[in-house]
Amino acid sequence: MKKLYLLLITLLMTTVSFAQVFITELADPNDNADARYIELYNAGPSVVDLSTWRIDKYTNASATVSQTLALTGTIPSGGFYIIATGPSDSVIFDTWGVTPNQWDPVANDVAGSNGDDNLELYSGTTLIDQFGVPGVDGTATNHEFEDGRAERRASVTTGNATWDVAEWDIDSDAGTGAGPQNVADSFDPGAWVGTSTTPTIVVSGPLTGFDYFVGAGPSVEKTFTVEGNNLTVDISVNAPTNFEISTTSGSGFAASLNLRMTTGTVTATTVYARLVAGLGANSYNGDVTASSTGATSKTVALSGTVTATDPLITITGTAITGLDYVEGAGPSAEATFDVEALFLTGDLTVTPPTGFEVSITTGAGFASSVALTNTGGTVATTTIYIRSVAGQTGNAILSGNITASAAGATDKTLAVSGKVFSTTLTNALVVTGVFDALDGSSPKGVELLVIKNIADLSYFGLGSANNGEGTDGQEFTFPAVSVTQGQYIYAIGSGQTAKFTTFFGFAPDYESGALFINGDDAIELFENSVVIDLFGDINVDGNGTAWEYLDSWAYRNANTGPSGTFTVGNWTFGDVGNLEATTNAASTAPYPAKTYTNTLAISQQQLLDGFSLYPNPVRGGLLNVQSPSNTVKNISIFDVIGQQVYQRNTTKTEINISNLKAGLYFVKVQQDGKIATRKLVVE
Repeated sequence: MKKLYLLLITLLMTTVSFAQVFITELADPNDNADARYIELYNAGPSVVDLSTWRIDKYTNASATVSQTLALTGTIPSGGFYIIATGPSDSVIFDTWGVTPNQWDPVANDVAGSNGDDNLELYSGTTLIDQFGVPGVDGTATNHEFEDGRAERRASVTTGNATWDVAEWDIDSDAGTGAGPQNVADSFDPGAWVGTSTTPTIVVSGPLTGFDYFVGAGPSVEKTFTVEGNNLTVDISVNAPTNFEISTTSGSGFAASLNLRMTTGTVTATTVYARLVAGLGANSYNGDVTASSTGATSKTVALSGTVTATDPLITITGTAITGLDYVEGAGPSAEATFDVEALFLTGDLTVTPPTGFEVSITTGAGFASSVALTNTGGTVATTTIYIRSVAGQTGNAILSGNITASAAGATDKTLAVSGKVFSTTLTNALVVTGVFDALDGSSPKGVELLVIKNIADLSYFGLGSANNGEGTDGQEFTFPAVSVTQGQYIYAIGSGQTAKFTTFFGFAPDYESGALFINGDDAIELFENSVVIDLFGDINVDGNGTAWEYLDSWAYRNANTGPSGTFTVGNWTFGDVGNLEATTNAASTAPYPAKTYTNTLAISQQQLLDGFSLYPNPVRGGLLNVQSPSNTVKNISIFDVIGQQVYQRNTTKTEINISNLKAGLYFVKVQQDGKIATRKLVVE
């Protein structure tokens, strides 16, 4: 029995012994990542052999061990064990004059842990101590010590196999504690506040955001902690002018308080702070001071603002664009923004610019302005719906500022814009070439020619139909700039300007993700949301077709286009692979840039006189398309998103459109070099 007692006592002593070796500091200096270290301390009564000890590291959010460091040597009673990282073990000595007990030089090693990693200290298979939570990335958590340090509080005497942030003082670049720490700041390898006999005080902070409006104080409460060790007297905590403190939330606030020490210690105590009531509009700041005889005083910075109760309006949202529609098909789709207000003496009025209307309800109640009633001076956050007004004429450019106003308040505004597309198309832009250069990598894009002056290019746009999967609609809209007849425009894939410039010797005009085209993709050119020119078949993968331009190019023949129907005979093609070169000039068959001519451009844009379309609306599927001559005319019909739904070359005046669903369409007729466009309603 005595032997059993001796065995139990031995096991108990061993357990107590190894449990009293624990982590006291983790260092990640802001200005020297090579000076990171881990500090262990032996609070037990005897030397501990570390040959069976290890530290496991969990990198970032890893739930499994990322790296393991086997410890060596011994740690005496009351002694420290420093594990250093860096290019050599001399870094710690050169930095702080301390020789490390063990050097861990592996890249991103255990001792070189970032401030978002987690660590566990083991003796054999027994978990002795833990920092952080394995499986949780420390970033923005209570165990982040990025660019700072984590130090064990003096009251801790043993390791803890469960993470407890209350045992640690942590400084980091996330704003915890004293913030980021440089080498010259508070690092002290080989020393720990828990072993010092000098009176010490430790505080957390700083604290910001003690805000309120005039007449609404005091501010919200915020907290910091104070603790002390080796004290000879209590800690006195004094608030700065205009602030007050308490050890109880909601009551007991005063300009100062006393934290009683017991046997030289004030355990970590939560102190509540707030900005006092009754202050005028201003910014306020100052330092709480914690002091005790023989200890270095510590401060916690506090700051807040008292805001005047002047009427205040807020609009939340970014500039609203794209409230567009085709003439005769309005209003536009809706967009939203939020408004709110404080300290009003009257109602809040929201007024859009001319051409727009607003409502507080989607789909209904739209008017030239809305009035929001204040309740006790406040208008709660309210969503406002806005759209372009129906019935506006084609080619209208709508823009201006939404204004939120109230008596005595500064107006707040938000920009809004839209367009009304005309049903009369100018066909003033034509696709003249497509290219897929440098072995399918870059640059890729489209060449266009302006065949008639365009006052606002934003009525035009491009779309790419990839791999025969049909139209994606207009994916890129040109900016609202003017361009002149004879001007070439190059639109290429995003991020390809440098490669384009090197390849062709001049800079492109626009970039868009929609123009990452391959040699099997079709291109659609839109005007007023209607397809006016087309390269390729949007419903056919171009691989192996007559219009494939893989690692090559296609160029429009003179005096052809624009046309919403693709005719392969109107194009000249390079052979596959012709543009596999570093420059266009070095290619086996260079792309014929800027060589397209269109001597018929002016006549192609003349209107087709004597044209009529009836009945309109049409019922029963038969539509009469009357033109001044019996020559062949090209009839194309498009839906409101620009998809061509009918096309035929004919001399007949009556066509069958019974397959079209009810809705709004656009009919384009080209005959004898002239053009006409009309809106069509199918019922």
